[in-house]
Amino acid sequence: MKNQESAADIVALFGQRAGNIYEARGYCCSEAVIYVLNQALGGPMSEEVAASLGSGFCHGMGGAGCVCGGLAGAGIGLGLFLGPRRAGGMNKKEFKPLVKELHDRFKARFGVTCCRVLLQRQKENKGASCQELTVGGAEIAISLLLEQRPELIGQVDLDFLRERESKLVGLVKRIFNQ
Repeated sequence: MKNQESAADIVALFGQRAGNIYEARGYCCSEAVIYVLNQALGGPMSEEVAASLGSGFCHGMGGAGCVCGGLAGAGIGLGLFLGPRRAGGMNKKEFKPLVKELHDRFKARFGVTCCRVLLQRQKENKGASCQELTVGGAEIAISLLLEQRPELIGQVDLDFLRERESKLVGLVKRIFNQ
C-alpha cells in the first residue's frame, strides 16, 4: 500500500497501535512492540510467534526488574528486520551501534532503562506508565528502522496501524487465540 503519511506520522501510528495492543489485548510491553513491528511491516512471523517472542521480557525479564520490555522488544524488532543474520541485514559492525542508539534514545526519553526503576517512578507518579514505555519503544524502533531503510515506509500496513481494538475485542481475541 502506498503511503501518503510522513515518516513522523507513521512513527506516531506505530506507537499508538503498540499502546492499543498493550491495553486491549493485555500484551506486555515487549510482546506489543514486537507484534506491531512484525505485523505492520509484513514480518516473517505469525501473529502468535511474534507476540510470544517477547514473553520472556515482560516485567524486566520475567519479573527480575532488569531491562524494560519496551526497550527489549524494540531491540528484537531491530534484529528482526536489520539483524546480521537476516537476508539484507546489516553487518555486525553496523548493527551494534544501531542497537546502542536505540538504548541511548530510550534512556534519553525515559531517564533509565531498568524496569525496576521505571516501575518505582510510576508508583511515585514521577515516570511514564508501562503503556507509555510501550509506545516509546515502538516509536524509537520504527524511527531507527526507517532511518536505516527508508524504503520500508512503502511496506507499512497503514490499515493495521490505524485499527483500534477495545478491551472487549482484545479479550475475545485472547479467548479464541485470534
